[in-house]
Amino acid sequence: MQTPWEAPPVESPVSVLAVPKPPRRRLGAVLATAVLFMGAAPASAKEQVLGSAGSAPRLEAVAMPCEQGQRALRVRGGEAKRTATLSAPYDALTCDVAKATEGGWDWGGGEESTSWNLRVRAVALPGGPTALLVTHQAGFEHVHRQHALFVADATGARRAWEGREGMGPSSSSVEVQDGRLLFSRTLDLGGGEQADGWALFELRWDAERKKVVERPAEAWAVILRTADTVSEARAAEPPLEAACQGTPLLTVDTNDFRRLTRDKWAVASLHPSRQGAEAVLERLRTCAPGAYLRRVQ
Repeated sequence: MQTPWEAPPVESPVSVLAVPKPPRRRLGAVLATAVLFMGAAPASAKEQVLGSAGSAPRLEAVAMPCEQGQRALRVRGGEAKRTATLSAPYDALTCDVAKATEGGWDWGGGEESTSWNLRVRAVALPGGPTALLVTHQAGFEHVHRQHALFVADATGARRAWEGREGMGPSSSSVEVQDGRLLFSRTLDLGGGEQADGWALFELRWDAERKKVVERPAEAWAVILRTADTVSEARAAEPPLEAACQGTPLLTVDTNDFRRLTRDKWAVASLHPSRQGAEAVLERLRTCAPGAYLRRVQ
């Protein structure tokens, strides 16, 4: 991830004298002729900067030159040699890196089972340095995202945090809201005897450990219905979704949220801010008159 040396042929003195020496040509002329004959090197043969953050040193996310059908994804800091990257398989891209045109992504590539998208953002860590946030989305049957924060130090770039979203029909995001850097994870099973999942964390810089840590973040829920069993809650979810079109709903276990009543199941819409939850509650009053607001963590 040699071949035996051959003895040089014995040259005949007659043949050497009989063949005239070709005229000397300048090296530049030879190279120019080769370029005209072969064409310019393809873009995938060169590294490509995908995004940056900071200035001294500057952090850069780079797609390395194409080798064996892939381009390694690396983050480097200034001129230092040490680089960092995401965990496999999110540490590589297909060779056809191109600007994305939709979905809020910066870059994309691949086809069907190999398709991927990438977003690169500079974020200011509260109480810490400027970091480079890289989100890589890939997958075929289930599309998943991997997020990582990179910071620069004296030896180069290093990964200060990485967020995974898990298996199955899950999703995740990292966003800045009200000065907080928030990482959310959602598991939406869409039915069955298992509850859906939702979690929200605030990402903060730990100055002592020089790394980013996760802490449960304040979150709010608009609760449309509560039930004693998951089956009852699941039965209530489809009619509510039909009536309240455009509002994603989850059936959650209240034991997953420390501020909710224990041993219940709820059909709810969950939000990282009270203001956002209040706006949704106001909109849902026509389709779910009994909906109410609760802080969940």
